Amino acid sequence: MIISLLRYILGYVRFQVIGEFPERLFNQLAANGVAVWEMRRSGGSITACIKLRDYMKIRTYRGKNRVRTRVTGRYGLPFFLKKYRLRAGFAAGLVIYAVSLAVLSSFIWNIEVCGNTTLSSKDILSACSELGLYEGARISDLDAELLRTRLALKFEDIAWASVNIEGVKATVNISESIGDKNEAQKPCNLVAARDGIITALEVTEGSIAVKLGQTVAAGELLVSGITEYKDGTSSFGPSSGKVYAETSRTLSCLASFVQTETVYVGDPIKRSVLSVFGLDIPLYFGTLKGNFETDTDVHRIEHNSMYLPVILTQTTFKRTDIRAFEINETEAKALAEKMLTELEAEELKDVEILSKNVTFEVTGKGVRITGEYSCRENIAEQDLLLIYEEK
Repeated sequence: MIISLLRYILGYVRFQVIGEFPERLFNQLAANGVAVWEMRRSGGSITACIKLRDYMKIRTYRGKNRVRTRVTGRYGLPFFLKKYRLRAGFAAGLVIYAVSLAVLSSFIWNIEVCGNTTLSSKDILSACSELGLYEGARISDLDAELLRTRLALKFEDIAWASVNIEGVKATVNISESIGDKNEAQKPCNLVAARDGIITALEVTEGSIAVKLGQTVAAGELLVSGITEYKDGTSSFGPSSGKVYAETSRTLSCLASFVQTETVYVGDPIKRSVLSVFGLDIPLYFGTLKGNFETDTDVHRIEHNSMYLPVILTQTTFKRTDIRAFEINETEAKALAEKMLTELEAEELKDVEILSKNVTFEVTGKGVRITGEYSCRENIAEQDLLLIYEEK
């Protein structure tokens, strides 16, 4: 990319070499450090590209190799300026462009967040903005080392951070902490999360305090993290594993005879906002009142991870209203069954359902559905041991 830009600034030509052995000329150019590129053979001739200043050197070698050369294309800034050299407006525009580019290059255009998995880029960018790093921030005012330190202090989940500024782009690299490795080694018991009858024990650490077939209540000790020895001493350690039990669950929900739905009213309204270096410029007048659903489209010019700090946000507002309607008993029962199925998926997603009994009750308000379940599930949950030292 940089090489292509330099070639454009310095100017280059595409030329054709015609003769009996055109390869000799290219070999001689290479031997004398003259660079050519994009070589293509066509019949008995070869075409290639060469810097404008190096093309003059070809005259020294082409006579010795009995070949002829001719220019087939001219490219780059020198030829462009020559074409428009008599246009004052273009010259003024070029000066304004150069000055504008010099000024704008002193500000941050792009900010990229890398390395984050659990932390959202939006939250990290918001924190960076509070610390002074945002699109449009003056580069000379930024202290990358100070930003790195303060950003790491803002999030407990960040183990390490760095801020690299290259040109007009800032890259925020994040390394998230993997949690406290000693957390799993803290002394704890396993207790029952709910009532049940023990059906299986898969304990990997700790002293088992219950037996198969035993009935336990919520909060009752299942596996102890305290180990007692014959000499009267004891030690504290972690408890881990699974304790399966048969449990009973009840889920209930009401499908009302009066339902509501959202309807759209009127034609959609579009509003646009132009953001330049983080400054929002509304491209509309007035405000909207009422309830709306919105769809937002963001447009910006970008290439790979680079983009211009100019963003056009177009939002479509759809005015909404709430409409009430009535359903009959049959429809209410069907709706209640659907609601119970969704509730099961949420409340019993990690539970094996052994049996299920469903009943309906018609009331003045609607149809209530109740599901009674016999389940098999892991009821063990950790309960940290609090150890106090005597003073």
